[in-house]
Amino acid sequence: MTITCPHCGASGQLDDSKRPVGATSINCPRCKQSFPLPPLESAAVAPPVIPVPPALAAEPAPLRPCPACGGIIEGSGGLCNACEAARNRQSAAGNGAITLPPSVAAAEDRSSGNCAVCKGRFAQSQMVRFGDKLVCASCKPTYVQMLAMGMGNTGDLRYAGFWIRFGAKMIDGIILWVVNFATTMATTFLIASNNSPQMAIVAAIMNVCIQVGVGIAYNIYFLSGNHQATPGKMACGLKVVTADGDKISAGRAVGRYFAEMLSGMIMAIGYIMAAFDDEKRTLHDRICNTRVVFK
Repeated sequence: MTITCPHCGASGQLDDSKRPVGATSINCPRCKQSFPLPPLESAAVAPPVIPVPPALAAEPAPLRPCPACGGIIEGSGGLCNACEAARNRQSAAGNGAITLPPSVAAAEDRSSGNCAVCKGRFAQSQMVRFGDKLVCASCKPTYVQMLAMGMGNTGDLRYAGFWIRFGAKMIDGIILWVVNFATTMATTFLIASNNSPQMAIVAAIMNVCIQVGVGIAYNIYFLSGNHQATPGKMACGLKVVTADGDKISAGRAVGRYFAEMLSGMIMAIGYIMAAFDDEKRTLHDRICNTRVVFK
């Protein structure tokens, strides 16, 4: 900085870094007179003003399923409005029989489990507990009705494993092979008695239709009847039921017959699936929602 004495006109350079802090005047080295110092050049530059961002609006609380009824919880409460009101009414009544839903801590538990009705896998916060069973929100009304009718025992089914089912299938296969062999021999004699190529085609189509018809009738009679099992499964002490343990219908027995063809067409992978499934289900069991259990 260049400074000039207003008394004698003497001028010189003054290093800002060597200027004492808070000094406002200086004595002229020539005339010994005191005169005020100009302000620092750095002080003339105003510091930049940093804008303060506006406060962000608080995000609304996410929607969560109610652990008691499966409804929607808005806000940070542990229950939906309907269940909270019901709990308040029970508390006001003071009858000593208050049944509270799971706590908020339990509702926040993200571990999963299988629904006792549909067997689907859900987070535990999305299911309701009935004793030692978990039921999803969609199946809750059905399960309550099942309990009222004394049918809430789906968890007591003992599922048949892969090897015992394989043995039952072998027995059924031998029985059907004998029947199919007889029909094939009959169509073969029909072709041998007639040299017409058209008759050979007709006989082959008849043979396929008879075998399919025998398989359908076999499954309808045994699976949807009182036995609920084919001869092979009866010999192994097994039966085929729905997911809730009831007898399957004739339509489901037919669908299971054709779905079983698909299990065999893909290199028998549909059958092998039973060895790795928690409920020992094959591909055709999954398609038709059936289970093979011990009697």
